[in-house]
Amino acid sequence: MKHGQSRFGLIPFRMMILALLGLSLSGCITLPGHRQTIDDEGFYLHLTAPYRATRGLIRFNADQTGLFHMPAGTRIELVVSDLQGEHDLEITGSPDAITYDYRLNGRRIEFGTEQQAWFASQVPGIIRRTGLISILE
Repeated sequence: MKHGQSRFGLIPFRMMILALLGLSLSGCITLPGHRQTIDDEGFYLHLTAPYRATRGLIRFNADQTGLFHMPAGTRIELVVSDLQGEHDLEITGSPDAITYDYRLNGRRIEFGTEQQAWFASQVPGIIRRTGLISILE
């Protein structure tokens, strides 16, 4: 009888080992798509795209105040801290349009002329940090 009891005593231990193994292997699974994150002091950029090649299709407009082309399913989150505070810009591409969700110090503000000028001042840093070279149209 002792032998049978010890075998049942191993079941919770085995279950725990299987759970830990499953949890550790789940960290190895990569979701499809391309992700790039840059987190420098006062500058955070997170780019997601359906495929790595998709990010090369991102095009800034001529005066660099916005994007001329952004493939569907692509998203850029840019957070920059400066003397004005924390700028948070989320840009998403869809088949119909490019949308800009801009916040300054947590307050949502329309992406107007002043905000576009701020974005243009960030474009050289975006290009330098992401390695995107010929993305201007």
